[in-house]
Amino acid sequence: MALAAYRWLMTAPKAPLVRAAFDAVPQAGEVVVEVAGCGVCHTDLGYFYDGVRTNQPLPLALGHEISGTVVAAGDGATAWVGRQVIVPAVIPCGECGPCKRGRPAICRSQKMPGNDIQGGFASHIVVPQRGLCPVDMARLARAGLTLAEVSVVADALTTPYQAVARAGVTPGSLAVVVGAGGVGGYCV
Repeated sequence: MALAAYRWLMTAPKAPLVRAAFDAVPQAGEVVVEVAGCGVCHTDLGYFYDGVRTNQPLPLALGHEISGTVVAAGDGATAWVGRQVIVPAVIPCGECGPCKRGRPAICRSQKMPGNDIQGGFASHIVVPQRGLCPVDMARLARAGLTLAEVSVVADALTTPYQAVARAGVTPGSLAVVVGAGGVGGYCV
């Protein structure tokens, strides 16, 4: 089943984004996420303002900090329909040696929305179900947050969290954060 959707495409550095219609069609193991929110990361700014080359040639929808609701799914992924999720900022293949050894961060076949595949500056995005993070909406509401607001968890929060965990930082530890921008600020 195809869903009518649109993306905001980057066609060239510094050029206005172009709205383009597309049919969101999930294949086996994929889902269609109706985007609630998509953070603007410094990576996106580098692509847009500085002309940093994306892995997928332009035109391309940027955005890899994505949250939303699964509205359609291909075979093998239908259990996700109706669930609110955060889409991983980087989606490992799940099949290679590093992935099978629990080291997905070094997967050579990983895909990043807004770089390797179409991103979240869109009404909908088609992504593999692998790595989707379900969101507890009741807990989110108790915290006074919306699904759109937690899109940055996909990168801006998980990146410093992983750094702190890997470094073994515990309460009372002395740590230095170099560069307290978007990601560094969450680290602090």
